[in-house]
Amino acid sequence: MLKNFRVLVASVTVLLLPATALTGEDQTLKGIMQVMRQNFLDVSDGFLLDDFDKVANGALAIAEHPRIPEEEAQRVADELGPEMPVFKNFDVEVHELSLELYKAAQERDRVAALAAYQGMFAACIDCHAAFRERVAGVLGGDGCESPEETGCN
Repeated sequence: MLKNFRVLVASVTVLLLPATALTGEDQTLKGIMQVMRQNFLDVSDGFLLDDFDKVANGALAIAEHPRIPEEEAQRVADELGPEMPVFKNFDVEVHELSLELYKAAQERDRVAALAAYQGMFAACIDCHAAFRERVAGVLGGDGCESPEETGCN
């Protein structure tokens, strides 16, 4: 009985820990975007290596990315105002396309996988062009990971 109780307590404790305590990942929007960048690189690498499992895994990781923390989401919504639905739509579009990419990669359908990847990539670029600077500004960043990598100042 005591052993079962300890297992129950340990299980509840794990469930109550914040995701960052379990993953060690930065659960800010910037941290989420940095992980998604790596997921995109994994997908690209998968295409180059003809590794559909790597493509599928990267696509699924993009689809299942964590939600923006509520406090940050509110700050972004306050900044974007009536443009917030457009911002949110980019997230929905990337999510849907990443699921299409995942399915196509599982089916080893290169044409469909590349089409989904190109659409997903375009949606990310369009979102960054429209919102990156403003969102980074309201969240306390400059929108650049590294000026050397992105050409930002």
